Amino acid sequence: MLAVGGKASCHASHQSEKDVCVCLHLFAPMNENVYLSLPSHTTSAHIMEALRQALPRAASQLYLTTRGGRLFLPWMPLSDIATIPTTDIQVRIRCLGGKGGFGNMLRAQGGRMSARGKHESQDSYRDLEGRRLGSINEAKLLAEYIAKAPERQAALDEAQKRKYAKLEKMLGRTPKSMADFQEAAEKLDDAGDALEASSELPAEQPESSKAASKRKERLDDHEYVEQSREIVDNVRSAVASAMKKRKGKKRAIATPVTDQPEPVS
Repeated sequence: MLAVGGKASCHASHQSEKDVCVCLHLFAPMNENVYLSLPSHTTSAHIMEALRQALPRAASQLYLTTRGGRLFLPWMPLSDIATIPTTDIQVRIRCLGGKGGFGNMLRAQGGRMSARGKHESQDSYRDLEGRRLGSINEAKLLAEYIAKAPERQAALDEAQKRKYAKLEKMLGRTPKSMADFQEAAEKLDDAGDALEASSELPAEQPESSKAASKRKERLDDHEYVEQSREIVDNVRSAVASAMKKRKGKKRAIATPVTDQPEPVS
C-alpha cells in the first residue's frame, strides 16, 4: 500500500502482524515522505528496484540508509532494521566531487606561503602572544652572549697572563719599577718578531724555562691578572716613548752628516 504525505494512511491500512510500516525520506528537491506497508522479509534490493523504476535517471547513484546513517545493504531484510511505530529509511544520492574542498585549498595556500617565506623576512610577524619575531630573536642572541661572558673573560685573563709571563721571561725577573719597563721596551724593540717566533716553538726552550712558564700559567689570582694588565699598559707606553727617543737619536745623528762641507779637491 502506497501513500504520500501523512502517517495516518499507513496506520489505517489493513496490515498483517508481519508487515512493517516504512517511511521513505526522499532527497531534494522532492523532499517528500513516502509511506509503505511492506512484509518484514522485504529486502533493500526490492525497495531499490522500485526506486529505479520511479527515478531512472538517478538509478545508478541511489543508496539507502537508516535514520542514524547506517547503510541498508541489498541483502538485509526490513526485520533487521524495523522499529515501532515506523521504520525510517533515507533515500540518498551520491554527488560527484568538484575540484576539491577546503582542505585542498588550505594545503595549496600553505605551499605558496612557505615558498614565499624563504625570500621574505619574518621579523615583523607576531606570535600568539603579540610579540614580534624579530624581538624574540634578538633576545635569544643577547641571552647567548651574556651566557658566554665568563668564557670570554677567562680567555682575556689567560691572554693577559701569557703576556705578563712573556715580559718576565724577557727580563729574567719580575718587573717592579719603570726602569724595568724601560729595559723591557728596549729589548722588545731590539728583538722584534724573534720573541714571538720563539714562543711558538716550545720544543726548543730549555727545561728550566718550560717549568717556569708552567708555574706562571698555573697562577689564577684576580689581583695578579689586574696587575698584569697595568704592567702591559705601562710596557706599551714605555715602548712608544722608546721608539720616539730612538727616532730622535737617528735624526740627530743624520743631521750633522748631511751638513758637512764637501772636501775641496
